[in-house]
Amino acid sequence: MKKAAALLLLGLFITASFVFMTAVLADTPADPPEFYFTRLLYSEGGVRGGFFGRRRSFTMPKPAPFKCPEFGGKNFFPIQGWGWATDYPGGDCKFMGGIHRLTGMHVDPNPNVIEIMDDDLFKFPFIYIVEPGGLSFSDKEAERLREYFMRGGFLHVDDFWGLAEKANFEAQIRKVFPDRPIEVLPLSHEVFHTFFDVNEVIQVPNVGNGCDGGPTWERSDDKIPRVYGISDDTGRLMVVVTYNTDLGDAWEYMDAACYPERFSGYAYRMGLNFMIYAMTH
Repeated sequence: MKKAAALLLLGLFITASFVFMTAVLADTPADPPEFYFTRLLYSEGGVRGGFFGRRRSFTMPKPAPFKCPEFGGKNFFPIQGWGWATDYPGGDCKFMGGIHRLTGMHVDPNPNVIEIMDDDLFKFPFIYIVEPGGLSFSDKEAERLREYFMRGGFLHVDDFWGLAEKANFEAQIRKVFPDRPIEVLPLSHEVFHTFFDVNEVIQVPNVGNGCDGGPTWERSDDKIPRVYGISDDTGRLMVVVTYNTDLGDAWEYMDAACYPERFSGYAYRMGLNFMIYAMTH
């Protein structure tokens, strides 16, 4: 009887120890996140709307650190900026909050903004550029980004519309990769199937058009959404480009009653696929 009681106590002790250690070793705020959604700060070098020949250089400054409301920060979003800061910080917060709820992945809950020449750039294997229709890379920035990609970095470019903005983006990315083609990615490409199977390219409208039921496109000279890519010599995708579409607005307004779930659901699936690809290649 005593032996049985001792064995029972030993079993309870081992079980309690296991539960305790599991709790200690589980993800806590002190654990390093598995993923940072890192937004790239860039200089504006053109006037949007088709007038990129009239050059002017300006940059919205890097913001103070911001904590997302969903993860214990302030209860409001500051007014978003323009250029690199479009949909910031709401899009970043909503996207990471959604990914955390959907997958349980330990993501950094707050926006992470970094400049191209920052020494910490290489710590973050995933970066995001929004509104590249007006971006402008210096030669030094292009050289730094080339090194970043050759060392395994991944870039998602989003939310630009029409042939003029496309031409500006292509001119700037050629400073980084003068000899690498920008190719339309077939739906059979792995990036469309890393987590979800995405079998069609949907044009995601901005929140105004999405809520009002207006056109999903923004520039009449090119209305077709396309996903482009730039790969290294081994076939690893280094840059993915979502053109004539606005995933950032779909992330930010996913909980707005007027914004169609068809667009927000697609945007989250695409974004998570890009994340998984970047983390595994």
